Formats: sequence, C-alpha cells, structure tokens
Amino acid sequence: MSENMQNTPQKSTEVDLGDLFRMMGRAMNRFFAFIRNALLFILDLIIRALIIVRVHVIKFVIVGILSVAIGWFIDSRQPIVFGSDMIVQTNYGSARQLYSNIKYYNGLVQRGDSVQLSTLFGITETQARAIKGVSIEPNVSEIDMLKAYDRFMKETDSINVAGEIDYEKFKRSVDPLNFERHEIGVASGEINIFSLLQDKLIKVNLENDYIKKQKEITLRNLNSEEAALNKRLIKIDTLRDVYNKAIRSEAGKTSQSQTSIQMASSTIKTSELELFSLDEEIAARLLKIAEDKEFKKETINVLSNFSDGAQIRHFYDSYLFRIPIITSLLLFVFILLRELNKYLNTYAENRRSNA
Repeated sequence: MSENMQNTPQKSTEVDLGDLFRMMGRAMNRFFAFIRNALLFILDLIIRALIIVRVHVIKFVIVGILSVAIGWFIDSRQPIVFGSDMIVQTNYGSARQLYSNIKYYNGLVQRGDSVQLSTLFGITETQARAIKGVSIEPNVSEIDMLKAYDRFMKETDSINVAGEIDYEKFKRSVDPLNFERHEIGVASGEINIFSLLQDKLIKVNLENDYIKKQKEITLRNLNSEEAALNKRLIKIDTLRDVYNKAIRSEAGKTSQSQTSIQMASSTIKTSELELFSLDEEIAARLLKIAEDKEFKKETINVLSNFSDGAQIRHFYDSYLFRIPIITSLLLFVFILLRELNKYLNTYAENRRSNA
C-alpha cells in the first residue's frame, strides 16, 4: 500500500513533463510552419512580379531609356556645386557664438543677400552669389564620444539618472557645444572661393564681451603663473649655490671631523636631489604654460584649412539615378492597377453570368 502511494507522484510528474514537451513540440511546429508559409508567400510575390516584368519587358526598356536620357539632360543643365571643409578648435566658450554666426551666414545665403555677404567676407557680389550654403557640426570620433560618455557616468552622482541614460541616448542628447573641435563646411558654385572665406568665418563678430574677458583673464593668469615659477627657479638656483658652497666649506675641514662632514654632505646631497626634482617639475609646468599661451592666443585655432573645392554631388543624388527608378516604379504600379482592373471586370462578368 505504501509503495503505491510513493509511486503515484512520480507517475504524475512523468505525465506532466510529457504534456509539456508535446505542447512545446506543437508550438515549434506552428512557428516553423508560419515561417515557411511567409517565405512561400514572399517567393510567390517575387515570381508574380518577375512574370509581369517579363510580359511587359519592352515597355520597361523603353521607359528606362527615356528616363536615362531625361535624367542626363536635367543633370547636364544643373550647376556644379563644390564643397570644402575646415576643422577648428574653439577656446573660451566661443563655440556658441561661432554656431550663431554660421547660422546667420547661412540665413543670408538662403535669402540671397549677396550684398551683405560680400561686405562681411570682403568678396565681390558675384562670388557671394556663388555661395550655396554654410554649415557647422562637431568633429567628434566614436572614441571621443565614448570618452565623453565615460566622463558623464563618472560625474553623475545619481545612480538612477546614470541607469536611465545609455550610450545611444547620450549620443542623441549631447550638446555639440560641449566639444572643442568643429567642422565648418561651405558649398559654392566657384571652386576658388574657399580660401577667401576662411579668416572671416572665424574672426568676424566672434569676440563678444564675455569671450574677451575670458581670454584676458586666462592669459593674465598664465603670465602670472609663469612669472611666479620663474622666481621659484631663481630661488632654487640660489639654494643650490648655497649647498655647493657648504659642501666645499665642509670638505676643507680637518680629518678629525670626517664623520660629521660625511653626514652633513649626505644631508646636503639629499636636499639637492629634492631641489633637482622640483626643478624638473617647474620646467615641465613652464613648458605646458608656454604651450597653453600659444594655443590660447587665438580665440579659434584652425586645425585644418579649407582645401581646394571638390564636387559634392554624388551619383545617388543625380536625376540620372532617381528618374529611371521612379518611372520604373510608376510603370510597375500602373501595370498592377490595370491587371487588377481586368481581374475585377472578369470577376464581375462571372458573377452576372452565374446569376
């Protein structure tokens, strides 16, 4: 009796597992059947489309030839547009003013205000009319973006905020003004105009009062720090001379005090090594200050100049590519609608004849 009671739960468990596996098998069969039917449906549509193209291949060839001829004719009448880019590095928070200026210049281009453009850039009105657009965007690599995201995660105190913002969301929401390097692009109908615009783009109406104050304070602080470090170097040289004189003075004493001389010399040498290490640190800092002064002397540093303009219109943007595709699709849709109309007429006639 007790053995039967012990075997009953085991049999019930085996039955439940068997039902579970059978249900999983039926679900997998339905899933694979759905995929098979979907693929067969797509294959059937492709075959039907190929049949339509085969039946009406002459029409497609004629429309394709005419479309290519029309696209080539339109492209040959389009003005050639050249483009060039330069990369700049902004200082003193000048990126905001630079973006505002570029937006203003592009607005003048869109309005066709060649008079104002020629005045701003010091070019002729004919050259100003050739400008087709001015743009700016941050020059940021994927590694730079990852570093910015890493800094954001380290600086964010709230765990909840850091958890809600992943890398992709950070890329979409990051302010382009937070980066130092930016790429300025110009599109023009003239190929030799870009070098004439370079200096004006980064200097005209750029240094407002805030930027001027930031620049003045930064350079003044660098000069003050440089002067203070030079004074410390003079003091270090003076102390080094004192130590050297002390060593020579101790060396001239009698041999009876040799032990005390060695101890004093050891202490002096240790202090001199410390001075030497401090001297190296100050020299490295002075080199960094000189570098900062050189790069911060200008509000905007040009990292890459405008090169000779290159044609910016690609084949995929041409009418020679677009018109044949559009006309072929329109012809295909027209044939489908006509076939559908024939089918509906046949269906209606069959209904009347059966009635």
